[in-house]
Amino acid sequence: MELTTHAVFAFAVGLIFFGRLDIAFLVALGALVPDLDREYWFVRMRKYQEEQPHRARFHNVFVMAIGYLLSPFFALGIFLHALQDSFTTVKDRGCEWFYPFTRFVKRGRFDAEGKEELNIEAGKVYFYQEDPKGIVEHADADLQEPDDRPTPWRRVYGFALNSCLLDRGFLVGSILLVSIWLVTPDLSHVAIFEEPCSFYYPFIAGFAFFGLVYLAGELDRRDRPVPLRVIPKTMIRRKNIFKKPIFAVGLVFFVVWLFLFRLEITANLESLFANWITIILGIVAVATVAFISIKLGTSKKDSPVIV
Repeated sequence: MELTTHAVFAFAVGLIFFGRLDIAFLVALGALVPDLDREYWFVRMRKYQEEQPHRARFHNVFVMAIGYLLSPFFALGIFLHALQDSFTTVKDRGCEWFYPFTRFVKRGRFDAEGKEELNIEAGKVYFYQEDPKGIVEHADADLQEPDDRPTPWRRVYGFALNSCLLDRGFLVGSILLVSIWLVTPDLSHVAIFEEPCSFYYPFIAGFAFFGLVYLAGELDRRDRPVPLRVIPKTMIRRKNIFKKPIFAVGLVFFVVWLFLFRLEITANLESLFANWITIILGIVAVATVAFISIKLGTSKKDSPVIV
């Protein structure tokens, strides 16, 4: 799904459900985080296409937890982005909510055609099936799996057989809902935009950071060979000059955003860690239940475990 759609949908959720402009901006900012794991040059992995980290590295609950340290609403934006991406099919690569732990299971019990794999061992953990090869072959060029053996079906996939239609539905629907909310039953909601200029400064810095970082990444994408796309070499050379300075300026805006938003972050951390015992107990409880569940499942001698 398009980055603009993620941001507009998150803004709509923040505005309609909470009725506050600052919350809406925070949710929208959080929704811009997950797509930083695309193969941009500043976060790129060594073998990006083989490992397929997109929809994984930043599309998971652990990144949401880190975002929660800044603000619960910032984390909500990350969650909404991952949720929307989970609606897409294997063609758009779905979403790995528990990356990197999803990478621990290496095989599917059934191959891409639904036939049971050979050498399946009892007591081992498998995904149910490999990604359907015919669908993956029609994915975007940088999301295809290069070899003949699809990876295990380790991502959450949804119903969006037409991701473009779903994207437009979210975008147009979000704009319509915000418009209706602003004018119904009267124009009283419009007053939330009557904030002093200083109110907008942190959010301007935050959006500037994401905008410049994404721009730098897109310029780098154009510098590398892209199938089905012809880009003049002269244009590539011009853009090579600017991508690193643009990225550096983006980082400056990130520091500015953190500085302007520091009081809210500090208040959130104080509130969060005031109950640190409860947090630790919750983490230990979840980890213990997960460990016991896996152990009980793999202790069966007669069949493998499917996740």
